[in-house]
Amino acid sequence: MSESSLNVKDQEYAEAKRVTQVGTVWDFLLTVGKIVIGLLTHSAALIAEGFHSLADLLFDLVVLLGMKIARKEPDASHPYGHGKFEGMAAMLLAVILFGVAVGIVMDATKRMQMGNLEAPGQLAFWMALGSILVKELLFQYTIRTGRRLKSNIMIANAWHHRADSISSLAALVGIGGALLGWPIMDPVSAIAVAFFVSKVAFEVAQTALRELTDARGSIDEPVREKIMEIVARHPQVRNAHTVRARRFGPDILVDLHLAVDNHLTVSEGHQISAEVSSQLHKEVQNVREVSVHIDVVDDWLNRDDTEVAPQPGRDQLLAAIQPAIPPDGPILKVCTLMPHYTATEGTLVELMLKPNPDYSRARIYEAAKELTEKLLAADLGVRKVRAFLLVATAPEEEAEEGERLFK
Repeated sequence: MSESSLNVKDQEYAEAKRVTQVGTVWDFLLTVGKIVIGLLTHSAALIAEGFHSLADLLFDLVVLLGMKIARKEPDASHPYGHGKFEGMAAMLLAVILFGVAVGIVMDATKRMQMGNLEAPGQLAFWMALGSILVKELLFQYTIRTGRRLKSNIMIANAWHHRADSISSLAALVGIGGALLGWPIMDPVSAIAVAFFVSKVAFEVAQTALRELTDARGSIDEPVREKIMEIVARHPQVRNAHTVRARRFGPDILVDLHLAVDNHLTVSEGHQISAEVSSQLHKEVQNVREVSVHIDVVDDWLNRDDTEVAPQPGRDQLLAAIQPAIPPDGPILKVCTLMPHYTATEGTLVELMLKPNPDYSRARIYEAAKELTEKLLAADLGVRKVRAFLLVATAPEEEAEEGERLFK
């Protein structure tokens, strides 16, 4: 399959995989080179750097595995997808890095306690210098790709390359100092390397923990502001009293509670929901899923989340007025009954009535008024009724279909 035929996620994974594989090759070469040359030249700093590069190699392998699993489609066992595995992979990497840092400190301390320190060979100096150059190039290459793909695990890997470059600089200073006559500088610089390793481990763990716990900080503030701007832009959204977004591996999941005018229909509310969701998918990168709950403004202003007052159903309202519609009377039937439930005004009802053309307009109006009064008098909490007369322009079967739908 050619790259042009892949979907967007496959393209992103292929690019991320390619970048990480480049880093893996170089980390393998640096690991072998630093450890071998460190042993040959008796440089604690360079050996520490070798184990740091080994951690980088493990980092690259876990990155590849984490990104692959995170991009798997939802299944029966993971209906929300596998995005959290990326955060778990990053947390595992942090643990590995902490372990490496502790090992480096223990080895350097042991060397200093033994005494009789010797200056390392010059080859260690040039190996450290070469590592700085390679790692800085890998950082620039990886960070650009990670930011473009919005992949936290790739960005973490890029900063790991940068930390390795800085720690190689510390090793370079230590080795250089030892060559100039201060051999203690070599194990001291190894401890400095451990500090940089542990610092990166802490930052990676912090980012992964924010994602795994759905913390607010897992989503960049500009992304959150863009979501709010898109929601506020819709002309029929009166208020958004809940706007939540969380990171799910490479994806973003958004939850919204939108308040709209009280008397919009269900289909209008659904349309507003679909329009907002569509715009979020178009304008905010990596939004995978948007969940929208539609509230009415009246309920939002007067909501009580602990208790919901019972309201009469459509069948109850119809049953209250059905006996008042005699066969072949001024009102033939109720074509539509639409209740509106409000917290401040109680239940409002709209009626669409089919008149009998054999009766005068005055008699039809009188019968319609009797029906509204019947509904208001029923002990159902109805506070207002609006009645409308159906103009008989549609075929009879269409009117019957409308009645069936609205019942």
